[in-house]
Amino acid sequence: MNSNLSINEVPEILASIRESLSEANTAFDRGGDADWRIQRAFVQMRIFLEAAGFLEALRDVQRIEADARTDWAKTAFADEIGEEYLAWGAMLYQYLTALETTLGAPKLGVVTKDVVQILRETEYSITDRNCFPDAPASEGEVHARIEAVLRCVFPDLIHKPQIAKQIKQFQPDTGLPSIRTLIEYKFMANHSEARRIADEILADTRGYLSNEWKKYIYVIYETRRIKPEKQWRQLLRECEVKENTEVIVISGEEPRRPAKGKRPRRAAE
Repeated sequence: MNSNLSINEVPEILASIRESLSEANTAFDRGGDADWRIQRAFVQMRIFLEAAGFLEALRDVQRIEADARTDWAKTAFADEIGEEYLAWGAMLYQYLTALETTLGAPKLGVVTKDVVQILRETEYSITDRNCFPDAPASEGEVHARIEAVLRCVFPDLIHKPQIAKQIKQFQPDTGLPSIRTLIEYKFMANHSEARRIADEILADTRGYLSNEWKKYIYVIYETRRIKPEKQWRQLLRECEVKENTEVIVISGEEPRRPAKGKRPRRAAE
């Protein structure tokens, strides 16, 4: 890298570009305006590449940006997930991940991977039979296992953080002060629980009045496929919940039932 940029500045700049793309995806998922967020990400990338002296990559990004100007929120369809995605944002992600790989790991304390992506990937860890004898059987187990993963990435993680100002008695499950994010976990084993969880989410979103936190994420763990994530996002839109609140669904598995006549083992046994 031939530039006047400090090597310590690079992770923050790349993290900022990733955040712009993440905001664009969130806006798109919620039916909002993703255009200006995509445009901002291109501007950030272009300025960085020029300052870093990556002129060939800069020319490539400029050509893509010229096409993107005709429709910043252009979409394409991903057959593997059965959903549409932001086409220009996906192309810019390729350059972003290449830069993160080429320029090395970020300095301590900087997280370039979006927290939503990290939460989605915990699905494999918290159901891994090499780590746990069985799949999560309660909200508390989901909470504990996901926090164990997050703590490796966010050493400032707070278990059950206190909210300074709220309109009702409410205590989120996890706080990540470095990115000002609160996380709440829900456990759903059957269709009948969907209404209760929806009511809890909507009630909770009206309890957040703190300036300390800027993003709120609900992680719903399903023991089997019950309610698609798209329907939860639609619920938030219909109830006019702010765009800084997000729901993600982790599709897990049902815990194994103990053999008849045997009681489940306790953690201390």
